[in-house]
Amino acid sequence: MLGQDQFQDIMRTLSEKDKERRSVIVSGSTIEDALGQAAIELGVPVRRLEYELLEKGKRGFIGIGKKNFSMTVYEAERKIARTAGGEVILEELEDDDFEEKEIVRDGDFTVRLSSDGAYLKVSPPENGGTPVNEDDVLKELHFRVVTDINMERLKECVSNADSVYVKVGDFIYNPINDARITVEVTEDEMQAFIEVMEPGPGGADLTSSDITSFLRNNNVVFGILEEALTSFEDHPVYNKPYLIAKAEPPVNGRNASISYLFEQDASHVKLKQKSDGSVDFKELNLIQNVVKGQPLARKIPPEAGKDGRTVYGKYIPAKDGTDLQIGLGKNVSITDNGKTVIATASGQVLLLKGKVTVETVLVIPGDVNASTGNVNGLGTVIIKGNVEDGFQVFAQGNIEVNGFVGKSNLQAGGDLVVKRGINGGEGEFGKISAGKSVWSSFINNASVDAGENVVVSDGIVNAHVNAAGRVLCKGKRARIVGGVLQASEEINAATLGSSGGAETILKVGYDPKAKVELDELIKRQEELDKEQNETDRNLQGLMKQKRSRKKLSAEKEALFIELRQRHNDLVDEMERLKESIEHKEEYLSFLQLQGKISASKNVNSGVKVYIKDEEYEVSNPFDYPVTFILEDGFITTAKYEDIAEEDIQRRD
Repeated sequence: MLGQDQFQDIMRTLSEKDKERRSVIVSGSTIEDALGQAAIELGVPVRRLEYELLEKGKRGFIGIGKKNFSMTVYEAERKIARTAGGEVILEELEDDDFEEKEIVRDGDFTVRLSSDGAYLKVSPPENGGTPVNEDDVLKELHFRVVTDINMERLKECVSNADSVYVKVGDFIYNPINDARITVEVTEDEMQAFIEVMEPGPGGADLTSSDITSFLRNNNVVFGILEEALTSFEDHPVYNKPYLIAKAEPPVNGRNASISYLFEQDASHVKLKQKSDGSVDFKELNLIQNVVKGQPLARKIPPEAGKDGRTVYGKYIPAKDGTDLQIGLGKNVSITDNGKTVIATASGQVLLLKGKVTVETVLVIPGDVNASTGNVNGLGTVIIKGNVEDGFQVFAQGNIEVNGFVGKSNLQAGGDLVVKRGINGGEGEFGKISAGKSVWSSFINNASVDAGENVVVSDGIVNAHVNAAGRVLCKGKRARIVGGVLQASEEINAATLGSSGGAETILKVGYDPKAKVELDELIKRQEELDKEQNETDRNLQGLMKQKRSRKKLSAEKEALFIELRQRHNDLVDEMERLKESIEHKEEYLSFLQLQGKISASKNVNSGVKVYIKDEEYEVSNPFDYPVTFILEDGFITTAKYEDIAEEDIQRRD
């Protein structure tokens, strides 16, 4: 329901619109004729007009007392007012929104006197209107002093009502009393008006051809309104200006514009819907990633202007649309003859100070939390704050976190650097991976996978760590307590295990990724072997039936063909799998990684050491620096080998 203030706003808006509405004062022998003239002057369809009757017209008796209808006609503006969220919305309906209503029109007729006689034109009624009456026609002919009336033609013309002029009589023609016409052109030459003096006794009416010839003789040659000519011929308007020609104004060309193929307002949130229909409020999609070669913006070229013409036929020059250049920032280029901007690098697309820019380094100025949602960068991601619990950060380049990482998932294509440490957690979060190395002050209760090294300054507690290179802990509190750590080359810390005997498993001397891949291949081999046994058993049963019955049913024959094809496919796949397993085992067997595990201070009991395929469990603690190595197939101790300083320095 509209409140008082909203109602007043609507009325104020409509009042202001009413003041802007165009209107004309017109007259005609009927309301329809007057509306037709107004439609011409306002340049809109009759159905889009509204009017106020100023003076009611009369047909008169035999022409005596005849009076035209006079009215003010407006261009209609129909509005709908409704509320949405407490805000009033006004919508203007288009032409198609108006319902066409059937208008009842009576038949009409026109008597036109020409130098060669009197002509009659009868128009039919519409939608149940009253047809023209012969008596009304005769009265008008007598009023115009028409003699020798051909009644047969008159009756036929009234009966046919085909809107065609037919000669029905003669009159005494007096050319001196013909209708007189003048023309006036507005100062800007955009409109021409005629004013016609009514013909006297015996004078002829004007035809549309007469008016056209007169206009051309007065140099009005463009924009002549054909509807106005026809309307005047049928229903002349005397002793007042009548619009007869309209110029064509120039149309300036549209300026060039830019269509951006990304959201320019980064504050627009586009929530992602889950498969179950719920909304993931962590996926805010605030970061718009693009890939190299992706189109980012297109220029819509300017258009040429269309010249106008005055009623005298003079050309009015139009302005062509102005061109513009697309602003180019970093990591973009322009192609397609200056029309299309594309990314030259993958990253985050932005519109900065009017320039299309692709940032390969995505900077999060604060924390990754509900205000940012999950982060996905195609380049490097730098986070000035923390990564809070339950969020994810993915980057094809490096990830650098100035704060700490909570129970979150991080995945970097390059290095992953966390200055204040990683606190993992159980379940779906606490998974950290890097294509290269992981650097952190500490790692606690997390699952870490690194393509190269894992380097920490304080320690690793209750974590699962896989490193294709080394796991290095160097610092005053650099200890490894609990969990399972695997590295190809080395595991090194100040303290290994705890005095409480927490199970700490340390494995070196082989490629942990290759070992995982081998395990997956063996698991797949077992699955295929099981499927092959089942397939062969079913196939043999069908072959036995085929030999005894000689012919199987169509269904079993199709199954036989399918099983035979599957058998062949399984044999091929098992052969390929066998080769892959052999290559992987050969790689791990001859891997030139001796592997070592070192402690610069002490090793507590309960620590399990694995070097290649050998195992050693520490039962008596080592209270001095020690290094475990593999020698002659046995794990033994050697002099402690310290971590080289350059090994813990990050290299870009």
